[in-house]
Amino acid sequence: MDKLKLFKDINENISKKITPNVDLHMHTNWTDGKDSVFKMHEYACKKKLRKILFSEHARSTSGDWFGKFSEEVKSLNKKNCEAYVGAEVKILNFSGDLDVNDKILNKVDYLMASVHRFPGETNINKKKTINKYSKKDALEIEYELTIKAIKNSDFEILGHPFGMSISRYNIKPDWNLFKDIIKLCKKFDKAFEINSYYHSNIQKLLNECIKEKTLISLGSNAHSINEVGEINSFFNDEK
Repeated sequence: MDKLKLFKDINENISKKITPNVDLHMHTNWTDGKDSVFKMHEYACKKKLRKILFSEHARSTSGDWFGKFSEEVKSLNKKNCEAYVGAEVKILNFSGDLDVNDKILNKVDYLMASVHRFPGETNINKKKTINKYSKKDALEIEYELTIKAIKNSDFEILGHPFGMSISRYNIKPDWNLFKDIIKLCKKFDKAFEINSYYHSNIQKLLNECIKEKTLISLGSNAHSINEVGEINSFFNDEK
């Protein structure tokens, strides 16, 4: 299986101004989503999506549930919409290590690495955490965690780059930081995720990735059937 073909096809479609019709960032009621694997897939088929990724939250302490989740995804009728098993895992530290175990790695089609917490955080008390770091420090920490993971860990998708700074700290990252990450993803064959939930500069990110020949992943961060495929609304609006 050429894992990178999925992203190469997205880049090719975008270059030809064809809507990719994919959603590679979806969560179900196996973790913090509202709806089941079956309902999410059914709705993806109704929206005429071609490929979806169930990027379920997982960590090194995740137990047998992930294997059952994987079996559920693989049991889907994929004639109209191909569904892949994925895991979204945290970048743990400034070495770029990921919060994942071998059982999960053996089950996933695609692994997504994201900055969800800062090193040492165990429970998210949003107000307490926000007060602990300045906006400048928060952005620098997320940038450093991201760079180290790209360089030092194996995964296919960099999940919602700068998403924590954007959502938790209401930061608008300097464009040069995005450019740095996009170039680094190209160098290390990682797909840069453009996510409609986190990113307001979708067209600019698309243009930069195409210019640098960086692989693109597209996601909606969908946690319910109503959010499935939202990333494609951008392309439809542009027509």
